Amino acid sequence: MTIRLFLDVPYSEKDEAKQLGAKWDKVVRKWYTDTERENYINFSKWLLKDSDDVIIATDYLYIIEGKNECWKCHRLTTVVGLGIGEYVHLYGEPDDAEVEIVEDSIFPGEEVHLSWSDKEDNIPPKILSYLKNNYFVKTMYSKTLRSTCFANYCQHCGALQGNYFLFNEPDSVLSSFAFGTELKQRMSKLTIRLIPIEDDLILNWDVGICDNDFAYLKYGTIEHLTLSTTADTEFASYEELYGLLKQ
Repeated sequence: MTIRLFLDVPYSEKDEAKQLGAKWDKVVRKWYTDTERENYINFSKWLLKDSDDVIIATDYLYIIEGKNECWKCHRLTTVVGLGIGEYVHLYGEPDDAEVEIVEDSIFPGEEVHLSWSDKEDNIPPKILSYLKNNYFVKTMYSKTLRSTCFANYCQHCGALQGNYFLFNEPDSVLSSFAFGTELKQRMSKLTIRLIPIEDDLILNWDVGICDNDFAYLKYGTIEHLTLSTTADTEFASYEELYGLLKQ
């Protein structure tokens, strides 16, 4: 299986990308590289662009499901977060970048890092559709932020469940920032859905890293979620995740 990483290369820079080994995909209509991950640094000009770091997810994405007490009606409501496992971290200036490849020490899927995006556009459409069809999430107005954001809402009263609390506070039901018995009890209440992906993905998500991120898969209930519709493979390709397959 060839692992690809798609690049946003302007037309005026296509020859430069091609010289570095990038290839053109006629279906996706984008340039991509299938080089070794440590060589992604060669394409930092298009990966970093206006940012000083980028996270590239590999192998699996995750959906993390739990129950949270609504702040408004105080009833238990289902809440959900995203997650990444192994990843490539590219950072620095485009002309002086560094690369960090974060791999699990034993096998893929050892750790999960809680993630989210408050913008729908940052989530691959197929995953976004699954979230909307199976959970209580939507883009809605936040009085705290004074703007709209993609968030969980209470299944009973409709109140927005704050992104900051769910994905940044250590006492969130989705957070692995706990210890001993509390960590085990919190994680055991979660369902972790593994989504195998064929291609490496640049994801503009907020990703949290905690020393206890091993606990999601150690104590949580694990389910495999196959989004691929291609015969003989469970790995969802870039084309499938972004709705580019010809019907």
